[in-house]
Amino acid sequence: MEPNASNAGSVSADQSVLLSRMALNDNKAGMEGLDRDKINKIILETSKGSRFYENELKKEQQVNQRIEKILQQKAKLTEQQIQNAQIEVEKLSAELERGRNLSRVIVHVDMDAFYAAVEMRDCPELKDKPMAVGSMSMLSTSNYYARRYGVRAAMPGFIAKKLCPNLVIVPLNFAKYRAVSEQVREVFADYDPHFLPMSLDEAYLDITDHLEQRQHWPESMRTYPINEGNSEGENKFTTEAETDTLSPVLFEDSPTASPTFPVPGGKGEVFGTSPEEAVREMRFRIEQKTSLTASAGIAPNMMLAKVCSDKNKPNGQYRIPPERQAVMDFIQDLPVRKVSGIGKVTEKMLAALGIVSCAQLAQQMAMLSLLFSDTSWHHFIQISLGLGSTHIERDSERKSMSTERTFAEMSDAEEQYSLCRDLCQDLAKDLQKEGLKGKTVTLKLKNVKFEVKTKAFTLQCAVCTEEEIFTAAKDLLKAEIDNVSPQPLRLRLMGVRVSSFVSADDKQPQQKSIVGFLKMGSDTSRSTPSEQEHHSVSMDEPCSTTEPHTSGFMRPANAESLQTCGESSSKTNTASRANESTHMDTQSSTKTNMEQCFTCPVCFKEIKTTDLTAFNQHIDECLKGSSALNDNRTSTDIDQDLDVQGKYLHIPDPMEQLDQPGSSHATATTNPNESRSLPPNEPHVLLKDSGSNALPQNSTHSDEVGIKTVNAEKVSTLTCPVCNQAQDTDDLTLFNHHVDMCLNQEVLLELRESVPPVSLGKARGECFSKNKIK
Repeated sequence: MEPNASNAGSVSADQSVLLSRMALNDNKAGMEGLDRDKINKIILETSKGSRFYENELKKEQQVNQRIEKILQQKAKLTEQQIQNAQIEVEKLSAELERGRNLSRVIVHVDMDAFYAAVEMRDCPELKDKPMAVGSMSMLSTSNYYARRYGVRAAMPGFIAKKLCPNLVIVPLNFAKYRAVSEQVREVFADYDPHFLPMSLDEAYLDITDHLEQRQHWPESMRTYPINEGNSEGENKFTTEAETDTLSPVLFEDSPTASPTFPVPGGKGEVFGTSPEEAVREMRFRIEQKTSLTASAGIAPNMMLAKVCSDKNKPNGQYRIPPERQAVMDFIQDLPVRKVSGIGKVTEKMLAALGIVSCAQLAQQMAMLSLLFSDTSWHHFIQISLGLGSTHIERDSERKSMSTERTFAEMSDAEEQYSLCRDLCQDLAKDLQKEGLKGKTVTLKLKNVKFEVKTKAFTLQCAVCTEEEIFTAAKDLLKAEIDNVSPQPLRLRLMGVRVSSFVSADDKQPQQKSIVGFLKMGSDTSRSTPSEQEHHSVSMDEPCSTTEPHTSGFMRPANAESLQTCGESSSKTNTASRANESTHMDTQSSTKTNMEQCFTCPVCFKEIKTTDLTAFNQHIDECLKGSSALNDNRTSTDIDQDLDVQGKYLHIPDPMEQLDQPGSSHATATTNPNESRSLPPNEPHVLLKDSGSNALPQNSTHSDEVGIKTVNAEKVSTLTCPVCNQAQDTDDLTLFNHHVDMCLNQEVLLELRESVPPVSLGKARGECFSKNKIK
């Protein structure tokens, strides 16, 4: 018997625990005075044994554990800790009081049972019946008749049917709701062009500026015609609401209510200039335009306006005067659950500490500051003081856009893919309408155990089309299906979200590709201000003022010579460059639509490929092999390696920097058979082509590699093309290492602000690009 008794006690405890979470929330307008015990019993009996019940029970147990932990912490608090906390609370309270702003007139407008009201308007036979919008899985809203039975939004439809067997559930029709919402927003824009919509059926407005202008308006600008049909409908609705005691319509009893001033002849209505009159006019125009009613709250800040809009629902309004004492009087007896941002979990945690009203919240603030996070108790203290935002953020950056659907159990993979595509299609339309593109696609799934999983994938390019979004979402869905295989994936909710927005014209890869890296280097590393201003000049011009965008060793071989027209010391040299550039352009035009040819910066071979990965692998192999080169190679060997396929090499000559007016060295000549003049008494060797006597001059960069002999023992001196310093060694491995170090230093210096540091080994391939960019 004892085990059974214990089990019964456990079940009873679970029931009491569960009721605190699943119990009727009668804070919703239209749900006052209901038989809570009867409704809660039906909810429990209907839910017990379902997955919804098990999920709610698990969540409730987690909340209870949190409450137990908080109570343990409370028991350990000392009087000294509370006193110190009280000092901090008073200090923050005084600071907040100094920043209190009562000068703004903030309005929160909330349409009454919006989805249900739209359906009743379009289907008049539903007006006298309890109805809700949604599905058997979840309801989005219910009309005021259904609320008499305890039916409300965010309630599963099967529970609502138990509470109200005659309930009519109408499927959602968002296209219709959006169209009506646009009509309502057109009215909002006349009072605040920068209003902040929170959803299809509610918005915040700051009408302070409108009221200032309104004071000077003649009566004709405050007069609107009356649609007799809508007026009669309003009176009928109000009368029925009062007769059936659905919710007290206190509009006439509101302390800020104003009388109606009908125009002589009954063809229009005149509104006053006060805040109450401006809001009443707004609500009147919404009803005349849509045949739907709205409720509004008027207060000095957004938090209070939100609470006030629920004060006289439906079809009512309430205003808190812009006075500190009026605000504090309103806050004193306000239940904490009425405040936006305090849900059933926070409500239960506060109730465990003996806090139910905002007045009690203020009294226990010192204790709360020790038990909750700074963010939480700072929010609590603002609530207790009746403070909120007085600045409606306008044109704030949107972080994401999403769509989701709740449905009966779905386990067929094809149906899931089909639903995923439908969601992507809807989301793509919304994104394109707003001109948004995002790089991160997130898939949200809720299984039949009410477990929610989200999986995200970040793309290289921003997307906004159905196919692009579906491609990413489909892969995420497939991964989850494969994860539970061979069992089917059993879902009851699916959603798709796009975030990480960029501008509509930005479709550049987020991850830096090697081509993008080289482009960035060519644009920023060596360009002068004048060159950067003309970076878009085409290479088709005989003499370009900048390096081409496809510079570096990634460029095609047919454009391997960098064509620049910097300052030159001779007109003949400029003419030679122009002729060579024209010749290269002719070659380039003949290679259109062919695979690209790239020049390896290590072995200087031409690699024909369209695959950058293969080209990178080739460079890696060359770099590995370069360290094993014979140290005793002759200049002829070097000639053979560098002179590949009869192509001239274009390695920056450090002496090019010396060929300026006033230099002690001779200037370059245009004769391809003549060598570049060197300082006296310095013998030199020119790299030669197999089919010519010497390499010709080209562009502003010399195509010669000056390998200078410094003594009779023929010890070569190699000149670094980066730092332009001569290296007293003939060891190509050491020289190659020196060049790598120079290149890495420049790359890291230039990219320090935009690219995370990389190791020498990883940067080796990137560094070579700088050699060609310079």
